[in-house]
Amino acid sequence: MAPAPAVSAAGLVEQRGLPIVAELARVARGLAAPRAKLEGAMEILFGAYGESDPDFSGLFLQGWMRARHDKQFRLTLAWQREQIRLSLEDILVEGVRAGAFRAGMDAGAVAAVIVGAAEGCLLQAATDGGAVTAEQIVRTLLTLAVGGAVGGPVGGAPRGPISGA
Repeated sequence: MAPAPAVSAAGLVEQRGLPIVAELARVARGLAAPRAKLEGAMEILFGAYGESDPDFSGLFLQGWMRARHDKQFRLTLAWQREQIRLSLEDILVEGVRAGAFRAGMDAGAVAAVIVGAAEGCLLQAATDGGAVTAEQIVRTLLTLAVGGAVGGPVGGAPRGPISGA
């Protein structure tokens, strides 16, 4: 029997990223309430990107660097990133329509911010973490998306009125 052909570096990035893309698409299509979907999707994304092993983060970081000059990397990573963003956007649009998220939210832009924050966690994972955990970022993004209904104001205890009245 002939040995299996070696997987290209871009193919390896695709293999590691496809399960994340597929799982986020599954969550977006699910029957759960929009808030539960968003929480679940962000747990998946930030779990993969924010708590990834050094090999995973290194693979993606190297892929982004190679994408500058390698069309296959560029296409692979752009497709994965856009599929992730679209799944998040679908959830956000559904949540706005259902009144579960901030009215008038630009769902595409918020989805892009979530992806960017997850990618920031991926960078932190490569250097063994940062000052703010992936979990803290997820909670903050949820608070921003739903209009402050998740666990009170960002950063802790509920605040009193602004004026002394």
